Amino acid sequence: MSYPKDFSCVGGLEKHIRVVKETVLFPLMYGDVYARFNLKPPRGLLFYGPPGTGKTLVASALAVECSNSERKVSFISRKGSDCLSKWVGESEKKLQKIFSMAQQSKPCIIFFDEVDGLAPVRSSRQDFVHASIVSTLLALMDGLENNSEIIVIGATNRIDAIDPALRRPGRFDRELYFPLPCYKARKEILSVHIKSWKQKPPQKFLACLASKTVGFCGSDLQALCAEAVMCCVRRNYPEIYTSKAKYQIIERHLKVEKQDFLKAQQNIVPASHRVTVAPVKSLSFKIQPLLQDNLSRILSQLEILCPTGMLICDVITGRAASRSTSCPRILLCGNDDSHTRHLGPALLHTLEHLPCHVLDVMTLFEETGKAAEEAIIQKMKTARRSLPSLLYVPDILAWWDLVDEAARVVFTSLMQNLDRSVYLLVLTTANCSLEELPEDVASLFDKHQGEMFEVTPPGEQERESFFKQLFINSASDIESNQSSQEINVKRKSSASGEGPASKRSKNASGGSLSASSNEKLTDPQSEELLQQIIAATDTWPCHDLEILYASLELTLERNEDGLCSAVKDCIEQFEKFRRLKVRVKTEQD
Repeated sequence: MSYPKDFSCVGGLEKHIRVVKETVLFPLMYGDVYARFNLKPPRGLLFYGPPGTGKTLVASALAVECSNSERKVSFISRKGSDCLSKWVGESEKKLQKIFSMAQQSKPCIIFFDEVDGLAPVRSSRQDFVHASIVSTLLALMDGLENNSEIIVIGATNRIDAIDPALRRPGRFDRELYFPLPCYKARKEILSVHIKSWKQKPPQKFLACLASKTVGFCGSDLQALCAEAVMCCVRRNYPEIYTSKAKYQIIERHLKVEKQDFLKAQQNIVPASHRVTVAPVKSLSFKIQPLLQDNLSRILSQLEILCPTGMLICDVITGRAASRSTSCPRILLCGNDDSHTRHLGPALLHTLEHLPCHVLDVMTLFEETGKAAEEAIIQKMKTARRSLPSLLYVPDILAWWDLVDEAARVVFTSLMQNLDRSVYLLVLTTANCSLEELPEDVASLFDKHQGEMFEVTPPGEQERESFFKQLFINSASDIESNQSSQEINVKRKSSASGEGPASKRSKNASGGSLSASSNEKLTDPQSEELLQQIIAATDTWPCHDLEILYASLELTLERNEDGLCSAVKDCIEQFEKFRRLKVRVKTEQD
């Protein structure tokens, strides 16, 4: 049985609740204070954001808070489609009736859910009925006096579909953006949903689950908890699916465990992933030795370029001057494409509290008949509407030569018009060196202010830490009771990862590299092979290093005899292949 939910049952939206109280609830409850200082409370508030992020939930909680306050505040809730009718003039009459009811029961809050269906954009293609409804709603909102004690709230996930005349002061004075929850918000939402459970999962596991649910909205997390309970029921009482009579379930035997949440996560597809999949992922434990240093240096540079408070989880407040002379932006370039495959998604994962808007090849050409410059303008408008936000342009050279001159001029003009007052972080990657960058792209970034970051191939120390993972769990290490050198490697790995080092290295290296082999590598042999690999991979990009790692991993798993010779043959074949590839590329150039 459902029960009324107040603000205490809403997780991860503390700042939104504070704004709603200050703009909606307090003027109605403390109207005398506002009148004494001649303050004009807002007439309207617009909630917008992706589906399932808590817009309707906050409005429902606001209704409960209004009924619990000392001064009773009426709350009228309507869906946008509830006010529509097939009879001419009937929809306008319903709207007038709603506002007259609000006048009779002041103070009052009118909530229109899915307001885009009630007041769509008026155009020449729109029928007369909708235009008349929009005009009526505008007239009714203009008819409200400044101190009429009536506030109108609208909610939508299609803010572009709302008529622009509604989005001005005096009608919807403020617009409140509801983003996808960040890590902290997801943890709070999960805590709210398991609050009534008698046997709750540990907080440490909730923190781990929150870190693995990037892109989940509040509704997705609620569905995840419900699915986890059902997984627990299936695991403990499989008989209920075959029993015709009601089966007796003992509640104390139902303890939702880690395996239930993990299985439920496989069954839940986030709502945001059903439309578009944002390239957000953290650096895997295996790839961390190669790129963790680059990621740390990029984040340090962003702290200089971005305004204070922009890099922390605060999507409403946090306004301060940037040390840069323009809108914060950074370009990751280099012949090593690890910036597009690893560093860019890892930065998005670190800055997941900022609404992310992706401008790539698919975005430009996904709609047939739509010009590329139109898609660029639309994406920039969307990004500027939810400030502070993040615009991610992966591999800009992939589409730079595909579009015409008009689209390139539009993109450069929009970027040049972004000044330091616009809190939009532009993260761009380009698969070329600084010298090979097109002049138009290079002119958008200032090298002297640190807005260009060239990713170089991993150095000797990074490659050594990367390939040493192959030999951490070798059979010789197990028989020699783990030499001091291996222990130091494991300690170093423990500082940068999660969980026991033995489990992580097992996952990273396949779990049974050479433990099942007849030949057992000794420490000198492992060190010799490691030095050969490091010497052979000088100036290699990350992509080639990853392929070689996978090849060596398979070699160690499949070859039971002659491990040393098999590894050397694998390295020699890979070197020949790289030399051939370089020669072909040189001939093409």
